[in-house]
Amino acid sequence: MERSTAVIRSPFVLTLAIVLLPMVTVWGDVDRPNLLFIISDDLNTALSGMGHPECNTPHLDEFAKSGVMFTRTFCQFPLCGPSRASMMSGQYPLVNGVTGNGGNVDPERVTLPRHFANHGYWTGRVSKIYHMGIPVDIVEGNPGRDHAGSWDETHNIAALEALTPGKAEDFANPDTVAQFPEERRKWLAAHAGGKRYRFSKVARAQYASIEVEEKNQHLLADSMAADKAIELLQMRAGQAEPFFLAVGLVRPHFPFIATEKTIGQYNAEKLVVPNVPPGDHEDIPSQAMGSVLEFDRSPIQKMRRAYYGAVSFMDRQVGRIIAELDRLKLRDNTIVVFVSDHGYLLGEHHMWKKSKLWEEAIRVPLIISAPSRKQGVRCQHFVELVDLYPTLTELAGLPAEPHAQGQSLVPLLDDPLESLSKTDAMIQVGAGFGLRSGKWAWMWYPASKNNQDGFMLYDMEKDPEQYTNLVDDPKHDSIRKQLHTRLLKRIEIAGN
Repeated sequence: MERSTAVIRSPFVLTLAIVLLPMVTVWGDVDRPNLLFIISDDLNTALSGMGHPECNTPHLDEFAKSGVMFTRTFCQFPLCGPSRASMMSGQYPLVNGVTGNGGNVDPERVTLPRHFANHGYWTGRVSKIYHMGIPVDIVEGNPGRDHAGSWDETHNIAALEALTPGKAEDFANPDTVAQFPEERRKWLAAHAGGKRYRFSKVARAQYASIEVEEKNQHLLADSMAADKAIELLQMRAGQAEPFFLAVGLVRPHFPFIATEKTIGQYNAEKLVVPNVPPGDHEDIPSQAMGSVLEFDRSPIQKMRRAYYGAVSFMDRQVGRIIAELDRLKLRDNTIVVFVSDHGYLLGEHHMWKKSKLWEEAIRVPLIISAPSRKQGVRCQHFVELVDLYPTLTELAGLPAEPHAQGQSLVPLLDDPLESLSKTDAMIQVGAGFGLRSGKWAWMWYPASKNNQDGFMLYDMEKDPEQYTNLVDDPKHDSIRKQLHTRLLKRIEIAGN
């Protein structure tokens, strides 16, 4: 196999393009569909099209009219690395072994893009598809935990992130904002000299808001990723071989950064702050706790404002990419997927971020638009991100990959009310497991050296905010036993 490598540098973006000439199966004159795969980072269900009362996502709402929106989609692990590894490998974390951000998919694994490449597709990656540390790998322009065998061509993004010129507030570490200008100078000096910038914790900004002037939006990572995606679509248009283009948008992952316009559309003082009842933590096992920070009302509103602004800016980039797909007249023969790797907590239960089994951390948007399939409909079946591998393989007319788990969602793209064999969703996190089935949320943290078994049971119809753990209520003994038996069975199946 021949390989040619080109490195393209600019003051604001570092692009590594690796072009491979793979051995492929020749399919003759079959008109195979292209695949455009767009993934957001840390996006919960804050889409106006999913009924969110505050966050505006007009471009995703418009895109949803061309496909099926799956309203009960759950990740396999609410953490970037494991979730993305599961999606791309088509395997549960119990099988692929990736249960942390330091893990890698087996280099020999026939991943989703590799399966397409093996059947004649050109495969390309823009920014974060497998795990990248955000903001560190964006600030440094690194590929993160990429799977080299998945791609014919890759493009990394190097951006300033929290160091981008703009109005900045850090609500957890206010003093760090004053250090941003000096750190920005170091970043610019390193890139001007063709050197690598060494990441500083000053730039981490986990609880920060950065508002950037509209004229500087080209400095933002997602704007750069959209630019590159558009360029690649233009290059692939008219090519004989179909494409699998995966585009990673890193917002709304912290730092919550967007333009003044996208953040400014939200009035912080009018945004809802999650209600946390007195004693909320009393019936929660210690294993389910994490990233507990009790901010005052105003910082919570400002962070939610910035998160929504980051979502809206990401939404704008999705709109740009799909508009170019339409302009190039590629839409009629292109499968388009939009998804997030996992959700995000924004002060619910006084908790933040992910890596937990709460609904806000595990439920994600999923929209699939495919030629000759249903348009503008919603599907309320429980589906899992591990289902994407067999779904996209079938949609493209490729043979099934024997080691891919999950079930194809293609029947639901023809009839959202169709019955499937799997009717629930299983989630893993650290040493815990969750099951979403019917109206129930069941969570189990197995006993360890320092903790007893921890159980949580919530009625999601009566208690969607998950305030009241029903596990010790005798009236729910029967359903508790049923759910735990089912969860153990799902764990057994997933591990095979």
